[in-house]
Amino acid sequence: MKERIRPKEKADIPAKPESYFRYEMNRREKKRFLLICGLGLMALFYLFYHSIALSLLLSLLAYPCLGPYSDYLAERRRRELKEQFRDVLYSVSASVSAGRQMPEALKEAEENMKLIYREDSLIVLELADMVKRLSEYREAEEEILKDFAVRAHIEDISDFVDIYLICRETGGDLIKVITKASEIIMDKIAIEREIRTITAQKRFEAKILTAIPFFILIFLQLVSPDYLAPMYEGIKGRLLMTMALSGIAFAYWISMKLTRIDV
Repeated sequence: MKERIRPKEKADIPAKPESYFRYEMNRREKKRFLLICGLGLMALFYLFYHSIALSLLLSLLAYPCLGPYSDYLAERRRRELKEQFRDVLYSVSASVSAGRQMPEALKEAEENMKLIYREDSLIVLELADMVKRLSEYREAEEEILKDFAVRAHIEDISDFVDIYLICRETGGDLIKVITKASEIIMDKIAIEREIRTITAQKRFEAKILTAIPFFILIFLQLVSPDYLAPMYEGIKGRLLMTMALSGIAFAYWISMKLTRIDV
């Protein structure tokens, strides 16, 4: 008797995040980050200090780096959600213009997003949860949209929800207001994407310039180790290497700060 092949269960699809403001890493992600970051720091500090004991000790700085890395993952996830929300605006605006109510527009947006993104993508998970709460739990779309805006921590999503709620409360022209608001928000998201594309080359150049001193240091140690020997002996040499490493880190931080433009 042939074994029946079961379809992909709902449990295989991850649940929507409770909040996009923070990214909670699981145990596997933490172990992987600590291993990679710890080894990287160990190699970095050995390159600058030639001390195994000191390199092992300073590799423990990987633990304080968990916080900034979590913030980076949260920001990347919010940026991904914002990009996907732009397509939702297209769908919702078209549905409202056709005379559909917001619950119907959200249902249609879910179907459209499944054609564009995977079922485990952020926006599909959010829309599926909204439609489920609307159809099964009979919650008001106002409360569902406000909950989404609060959890997302994204200005464009909050602006759209606020405009929709104000229009519903004041009895304004919903079709005209939603269409205009969607156009403005979509233009803003498009401008942000274009700015990131323009500055991507500069960020790449900054990373290359930051990596050059390390390659030079490795090259000199391989070709002429005696040339750098005084830098690894005594307090003055260690102090100069510390200043050099701090200068490289500061230059990289400044370059990333300058190439980050918020709209």
